[in-house]
Amino acid sequence: MNIKHEHQILQLAFLTAAAASIHIVESLIMRLSPIPFLRIGLSNVVLLYLIARNQPLSAIMVSTAKSVIGGIVTLTLLSPTTILSLAGGLTAIIAMLLAKWLKLGLSLFGISIIGAITHNLTQLAMVRLILIHSDRVFMLTPILISIGLLSGCIIAYISLYVDAKFSFSGMKKIDEKL
Repeated sequence: MNIKHEHQILQLAFLTAAAASIHIVESLIMRLSPIPFLRIGLSNVVLLYLIARNQPLSAIMVSTAKSVIGGIVTLTLLSPTTILSLAGGLTAIIAMLLAKWLKLGLSLFGISIIGAITHNLTQLAMVRLILIHSDRVFMLTPILISIGLLSGCIIAYISLYVDAKFSFSGMKKIDEKL
């Protein structure tokens, strides 16, 4: 195995551990809140970083691993929570990649917002499909879009901040304008 390949595997392991750890901590903290199903999704900083760096397969692997590891650690692996996390994460990645690849002129903030809103609406659709068989769940749509706008901005800001603080020498910084 060459050095470059080993470095890529090490980076992927580090990013997966970071995303899973953040996901688990946020999940455990939010269980104590009055609205336990609402989360900012701070672990998605890692996914946005990978998308900005043109590493879509890594983003998919990290998203899947973070949901599965999170499910194992929080004892929700066989519950709808993990299914919602997997579905939301994967559709958000697809939406962000499409927004980036279609060259719509969106900044990192725009792409992050698209991902956050897609994640929330996918989870809402999955709740309708597997948990609550009533269209009344869609009454939450405006709230979830608002939360997606806010969390998308927060995730993009943190991604840019982390990239500025932790980029290695010789490594091109992610640009706010993709």
